[in-house]
Amino acid sequence: MAYTLNRRSFLASTAALPAVGLVPASAALAAAAPAGMASLIDGERSAIVSAMAGSRIGATAVCLVQDGTPQWVEGFGHTTDVDGQAVDARTLFSIQSTSKHFAAVAVLLAVQDGLLDLDAPITRYLPAFTVNSRFERAPQERITLRLLLANRAGFTHEAPVGNNYDAASPDFETHVRSIEKTWLRFPVGERYRYSNLGFDLAGHILERAVGMPYAQWLQTRLFAPLGMQDSTADAAVHQARANRARGLQEGHAEVPSVTPLLVSGGVWTSARDMATYLAFMLSGGRHAGRQLLAPASWKQMHGFGLGGDYGLGVMRTERRYGQSPVRLLHHRGGGFGFGCVFTYCVEAGVGFAAMFNRATSAGYRFGDAVIDQLLAARFGPRAPRLPASALATIHPTPARVRAFVGHWIGRNVRAQIRSDDEGRLHLHRTEGEPGVALGVMDVDAVFTVDAEGEVVNYRYHAATGDQPAHLECASGEESLDHNDGPDLPRGPDTPQWERWLGRYRIDQWGRSSMVVEVERRSGWLYLDGTRLVVETEPGLFFTSDGEAVDFRGPVPTWRNLRLQRV
Repeated sequence: MAYTLNRRSFLASTAALPAVGLVPASAALAAAAPAGMASLIDGERSAIVSAMAGSRIGATAVCLVQDGTPQWVEGFGHTTDVDGQAVDARTLFSIQSTSKHFAAVAVLLAVQDGLLDLDAPITRYLPAFTVNSRFERAPQERITLRLLLANRAGFTHEAPVGNNYDAASPDFETHVRSIEKTWLRFPVGERYRYSNLGFDLAGHILERAVGMPYAQWLQTRLFAPLGMQDSTADAAVHQARANRARGLQEGHAEVPSVTPLLVSGGVWTSARDMATYLAFMLSGGRHAGRQLLAPASWKQMHGFGLGGDYGLGVMRTERRYGQSPVRLLHHRGGGFGFGCVFTYCVEAGVGFAAMFNRATSAGYRFGDAVIDQLLAARFGPRAPRLPASALATIHPTPARVRAFVGHWIGRNVRAQIRSDDEGRLHLHRTEGEPGVALGVMDVDAVFTVDAEGEVVNYRYHAATGDQPAHLECASGEESLDHNDGPDLPRGPDTPQWERWLGRYRIDQWGRSSMVVEVERRSGWLYLDGTRLVVETEPGLFFTSDGEAVDFRGPVPTWRNLRLQRV
């Protein structure tokens, strides 16, 4: 079978030899792979070594599984910059948010055992739990485990105590208790928005239901039955392990090695164990002839029944190869000096994982070429699922065009929609770049075309009350909230706001991470360019993307992160 290298693999395969210290530590399994696969692995190996050198990634471990068999398990680099041991198939890495995939399985196993109900209000398990909402009086009575695992409960991303910015790691109980002090961004169940808090709360509920610590439940019901001897969510276990990679992050001589985000980001594992876990997922929850995760549970996890691209602890990407629709299932992780990619395709029986000790864009491209080429070899060349040329567009009225024009806020982007002299819309995700055409199919349905030729659909939702309009994307991470535009009326411009104007810094692990400014524009307050759309009580604001900004205490907060005067 022929394997055709794409441009990235071709460039990687012709790159210079790796620098000293980046030589692969183990390639025993790769040597046993079929001839065509071995050639494919060689190309990806060269790409990884080159990317590590160019991005200062010190340690990487990868695994590739096909038809239930590990085809490639290998370590690269060293566990530390100074005198570290060579990375091998059993070196431990933090997989950060990829831990959410394991968390969903952990909860589903308890559901199988009759200990939890995915659709019961969480107050059944935590009667005293409450959370703040400006939309409803008792939101906790409508939150379920299903909504928590699907990131649809309305939670923000960070907790007031124990988050991605705190230097200290409080105990898990203290971290979870602080969730009660947070404000929901949106009404329960209304939108997908990625959140650590929902998963940590789900893990806390699991602990109560099963009567044991979360790490012990994972070990007892998942890691031990699968033979994943290296894997753990117990900080005492991974801290005692000598063969453990150390996280690296720009601006920090040392990265905290323990995260308070036990459930949403606390799993440590090895390439060897990840190969086992990939095979387990590809088999529909079976291992060694035993159905560990019931078919119904596996389907619940991967059913995407609430819409969008996030199921229960797993994401999907839909593609077409040849004439076949192909679904990639995946979850990334990043933080505390680590990154992880984890992808599997059931139709092709193939899965890949990479773990690396610096969360850079280069690391998140690991495995792309391997997966793409294996799928192309199996089904035919990749093609757009629906060519943009097949879509009939309309010419929106000038009033409708103005509804789209303006600045928009996304999870990791500040975008702008502009119109040209012909009334055509363009979405600009980076200032100074030409942007992409925004096709209009209906008054509330628009689309763009990505670099691969795939159509990306958005649904327009008009403003309601103090919630601005938003563009909800089928790919949830691309959703946008309207920040301001040409028809924005002048704001209330309250004189009392004067005392909050100025520059603030946000620290991460004791060092300044970013500086933001609170300023007035057209009678509104803005924080770091994001408009504060409503003040529900003196000093308590909510931004255009639903985040709370609280000036009521001695230290202001935004997204539960402390704002310190510069």
